[in-house]
Amino acid sequence: MFLAQYTVKCGDVGLKFSWHQDSGYIGFPHPPTINLWCALDDMTEENGTLHLLPYSRAGTRELVPHRLDPETNDLTGYFGDDPGDPLVVSAGTVLAFSSTVFHRSGPNRTPAMRRAITIEYTKHPLINPESGEQLLWAIPFLADGKTDNCPFITAGPSASEC
Repeated sequence: MFLAQYTVKCGDVGLKFSWHQDSGYIGFPHPPTINLWCALDDMTEENGTLHLLPYSRAGTRELVPHRLDPETNDLTGYFGDDPGDPLVVSAGTVLAFSSTVFHRSGPNRTPAMRRAITIEYTKHPLINPESGEQLLWAIPFLADGKTDNCPFITAGPSASEC
């Protein structure tokens, strides 16, 4: 697991997230991560659901340079006028997509909060090529296919103990 993020959009708040690739926040070239995004509430256009921009319309599958958007104070990597595809889904829906897929979300214009959780996975630790340091957002939970070295996973009862 590389990153776990809980996102809450408060009700009646006009905050949006600009078009970006999650890989744009890493700061150096790396293999893409796999993102699992889970809707904890029903997602609608009114409450600021996620919009995806398919590779075929974004024009690339590669990481592109991002720049700071002064309006939203987040990174932006797509500047076209395609609105993307809104993901109007029920609570409990899980979406899987690459960290190079452009996505954004609109403001929450409803009185209720809108919540989602994102978990990102990477095959190998991400190493900064300039410093040689591992990005420490990740907590390894498997080493050589075993959980022996992970303090967060405890063994359950064996089959004979059940």
